[in-house]
Amino acid sequence: MPRAGQSRKAADDALADRISVGLIIRTFPPELVDAAVASCGRTEVRQRLLPSRTTVYFVLAICLFTQESYARVAELLTDGLFWTGVDHAERRQPTTAAISRARARLGPEPLATLFTEVSRSSPSHPASGDRYRHWRVVTADAAAVPVPESKENRSCYGGPPAAVPAQGRPAHSRRGDLPHVHVLALGGHSSHTIRHAVLERPPDHPAGTLARELCGALGTGDLLLADDEFDDPVTLAGAWATGADLVWRTRPRAPLQTNALLPDGSRLCELSGFPGTVRVIGAAPTSSPPLATTVLDHQEAPAPELIALHRHRWRLHTSLATLGTLSPGRPQVLRSRWPDGVEQEVWGHLLIHHTIRGLMHATEP
Repeated sequence: MPRAGQSRKAADDALADRISVGLIIRTFPPELVDAAVASCGRTEVRQRLLPSRTTVYFVLAICLFTQESYARVAELLTDGLFWTGVDHAERRQPTTAAISRARARLGPEPLATLFTEVSRSSPSHPASGDRYRHWRVVTADAAAVPVPESKENRSCYGGPPAAVPAQGRPAHSRRGDLPHVHVLALGGHSSHTIRHAVLERPPDHPAGTLARELCGALGTGDLLLADDEFDDPVTLAGAWATGADLVWRTRPRAPLQTNALLPDGSRLCELSGFPGTVRVIGAAPTSSPPLATTVLDHQEAPAPELIALHRHRWRLHTSLATLGTLSPGRPQVLRSRWPDGVEQEVWGHLLIHHTIRGLMHATEP
């Protein structure tokens, strides 16, 4: 016989799960999902148990309920869709095989399109913490996300294959030994909202090309903070050409030609490969590579302030880990053993991140 309160807890859990599914549907209403699916040519030509819209919701659900099985997520989603009034059809549970086939038909493109749409339509006014003087502060950062061990994932994302013991059974891969998909993103300095993201699938998409695509989302009034992994002359020149100002950590290179010393200790220099004069912040004798910025007026942006701003810049891994999605400190959360499924899931996690951040901002005073 159940203890007092046990059935009540089960009811509360069911309600919480329904509310979670309802939050997904409210953030990504059916018409928005259908438009993303249609723009990618994934609309069905015949009625299925798992149509594309439902499959999009399923991918979002497995990214929200990361510890649940496919079957349990399907049960939660079906119940949530019925409860919210999105689907009044007979509540039939799809098999795991049917779910896998539906995900393969869908591909990653509708999820990527959905992310682009919701990030573009988010309020354009940044949070107060995302501002420095008259600039909107954004950070370019990257994160390596481990993916499940498989021949297909190894072939796509690189790295040596997992060791196989003498008895012939595959060894359990440690997190550091797994193949990784790399995510590059632009995020709000303090709000931690992700404005734009691209996924790396080497060697088809070189990192430099991805960084240039990422920086193409900048514009006048933005102040980009970046680490030395973005210190590529072509990438930086492209970002600067958008009208944005830049502050980035330089890589070690030949001695800089100093044109002028400024009162705050910074200096105007010519940087090899960069089309304009830059202001370099940091004493030459130090072992740490200096910062460079396109803001040449030391009174408009004093060196100590830019140093502090760059030191406390937004980090993609930290932002994801804070919300429990794709955290580097958690057990592996991706499930897919094929690259399209991996990228479908990553976009799903970024969409869940967007959902939770939006909820947090809505409750801020």
